Amino acid sequence: MSKRFEGARVLVTGATRGIGAACAKAFLAEGARVAINGRSEGSVEKAMPEMGRLAVPAPGDVATVAGCEAAVEAALAAFGGLDVLVNNAGVFLKQSIADTDERGWDAVMNANVKSVQFCTRAALPALVESKGNIVNVASEAGLNGYPETTAYCASKGAVVNLTRAMAMELAPDIRVNAVCPGVVETDLSRSGFAVEGDADEGIRRQHLAYPLHRIGTLEEAAGCCHVNSDPVAGFDQFG
Repeated sequence: MSKRFEGARVLVTGATRGIGAACAKAFLAEGARVAINGRSEGSVEKAMPEMGRLAVPAPGDVATVAGCEAAVEAALAAFGGLDVLVNNAGVFLKQSIADTDERGWDAVMNANVKSVQFCTRAALPALVESKGNIVNVASEAGLNGYPETTAYCASKGAVVNLTRAMAMELAPDIRVNAVCPGVVETDLSRSGFAVEGDADEGIRRQHLAYPLHRIGTLEEAAGCCHVNSDPVAGFDQFG
């Protein structure tokens, strides 16, 4: 029985940890070839042993245009094309409006928004050729505002609307979707929601804030990316 993504060529940005790593592993488990992006060669090299033989390194700081282009070029050099781009890379900043300076604001916007625009631009010719898919990892915080996270909410709101614009512009050649997870337990959420340095207490409070009294898992977030990466009817053969 063939696997769901057998032969698919996938690039996942921010794939060395958290949702990105879970997403990459899930694609690999379904037969895809996956380019693993991380900010530095060292971070990617450290993550590669967990990924398996179908993974290739694609380092590049996607908060910069040069890093976006480097990551895409590495994927194309390895695979000769691209079927799925998962724009996952991002950072979280828990900080008041008064405490958010220009440096912090720019760091969030570059990592969370610029990366989506310029990874997409770099991958565009390959995705048009393959009739591929783009999944942008936004956040529930891009749909609702929260205190002490204004830069993050603004960045993820930008990703949501950027996705809408991309979907209209790139159709029918490329399908573009966003996923908007709520809180998922990752190293970033543990540090970001820590209460006076206590990560366990911060996560406990996040669990209690939801009606089900639990936050999302990495596997659930990765599953959302998969659902939105399935090939469009009529273009169901990966190259």
